[in-house]
Amino acid sequence: MRVCFKFFVLILALNGVCTAAGSKINVLHRGSASELRSLDPQVAIGNTATGLMADLFEGLVSYDVAGKLVPGAAESWDISNDGLTYTFYLRKGMHWSDGRGLAAEDFVYSFQRVVDPANALRGASLIFPIRNAVAIVRGELPPSALGVHAENALTVKISLTNPAPYFLEILAAYSTAPMPSHVIEKHGAGWSTPGKMVTNGAYVLEEWVPNTYYRLVRNPFYRNASEVAIDEVYYYPVPDINTAIKRYRAGELDIVLNLPPNRLEWFQRTMPDELWVSNAVGIRYLVLNTVKAPLDDVRVRVALDLAIDRELIVSRILKDGSTPSLRLVPHALASGSEISRNEEGKPRQEKIALAKQLLSDAGFDKDQPVRITLIYKPLEQARRVVIALQAMWREIGVETALVNTGSQGLLNRLTTGDFNVAWSTYYAPFNDAVAFLLLLASDSSRNYSGYAQPKFDALLGDADRTVSPEERAARLGQAEDLALKDHPVIPLFVPARSYLVSPRVYGWSGGSRLHLTRHLKIVD
Repeated sequence: MRVCFKFFVLILALNGVCTAAGSKINVLHRGSASELRSLDPQVAIGNTATGLMADLFEGLVSYDVAGKLVPGAAESWDISNDGLTYTFYLRKGMHWSDGRGLAAEDFVYSFQRVVDPANALRGASLIFPIRNAVAIVRGELPPSALGVHAENALTVKISLTNPAPYFLEILAAYSTAPMPSHVIEKHGAGWSTPGKMVTNGAYVLEEWVPNTYYRLVRNPFYRNASEVAIDEVYYYPVPDINTAIKRYRAGELDIVLNLPPNRLEWFQRTMPDELWVSNAVGIRYLVLNTVKAPLDDVRVRVALDLAIDRELIVSRILKDGSTPSLRLVPHALASGSEISRNEEGKPRQEKIALAKQLLSDAGFDKDQPVRITLIYKPLEQARRVVIALQAMWREIGVETALVNTGSQGLLNRLTTGDFNVAWSTYYAPFNDAVAFLLLLASDSSRNYSGYAQPKFDALLGDADRTVSPEERAARLGQAEDLALKDHPVIPLFVPARSYLVSPRVYGWSGGSRLHLTRHLKIVD
């Protein structure tokens, strides 16, 4: 039942709702950073999408509470000796949230949909290891040629072009979950709205009030519904972290993420049992528009990099456990090639002098300085860091305009190439160095820099084809070395993830990347 008095509904939800029989409904209230432009799992991106979509959809493979891979919609699988063929055996008796049976063809439809160039979906590059995926995205083959087939109603066979040791993790990503073809074909682009959306995960979308909340309710047809303890979960897009913290302290939110670094020490003193800090498999970095002046000149890009004091950013501005990084691939996933730069280890003043010389060589001086715009999203951490970058670049004579575009505005400008420098964050969907390097592949939908380096693409291709782990690591390391010399991006630091989690939430694990609602319980 839907109640029109949304404020009244919200107050009831904040305190738990009682059914007609008097039993209390367990409700979880999760803060999120931003509103999503779409609830289609093959379109949605960002931290908000990661948690929400993982509650709504489940792929062949999933994660347990500790963040380890476990069977999802597939109860088991076989992998051929050459690593090229994966055969998945689906659980019997699975259904969509509308009661319709879920079968192998639903996975075939999903994979074909994501690579169909007519759909132009962002997640296509994630499944490029699958046979013919790249050719289909380029329009050279029809989607039906994709190496994903239903052997029968309960068996999905996937053929790869080359071995991909991380492939199971790809299948745990929400963009590779099954899609309800019967709903999408009926409703088109509007299929992922309340009253129409059909899911196979632990929850189903009940209500979406734009810029206010998403309300998900437990899916009675979920394969493991009896083990799901929380009946409803709200996701509240609250871009301003200080507002989110106030709502948390008022008891309106149970979970808040992306805490401001300048308040972590206070949280550690006042509510240590509610503060969670963990390392992320991700990178904060700057995207440089390599096809637009003045950053189409590599000398200007290198100069910007030289002027950045990462240690100062991490130790004086962030103070949250983040670690400075000269590489795009976080150290935990490094490919075996230690990035070495000629300027590494030099005194800062020497770096500044070198940066100024590069700008002079590129034709810039005090009378004709480099003028750029740095766009960023409305996060306190981003605001503090970009102000520092502006000051650092001023030291070498670069004039920087800072523009807070909002989350959606940032994505729009990245997609259209309407920027000079952009703040960006990437969390890998799977634990492998190639996840980060694919950001710079010439055919990647996430390559916003305009970087197109045939040798880089060839090294990634060589890494894909090799069966030797050592040779693969070497190729990936060479690719990263090459990209960092070309400077299409500037790595800044590996972020630490910080959360406030209410004592009433039981089951939160610091080792999990998703924190699925189905793994949590409410203890009042």
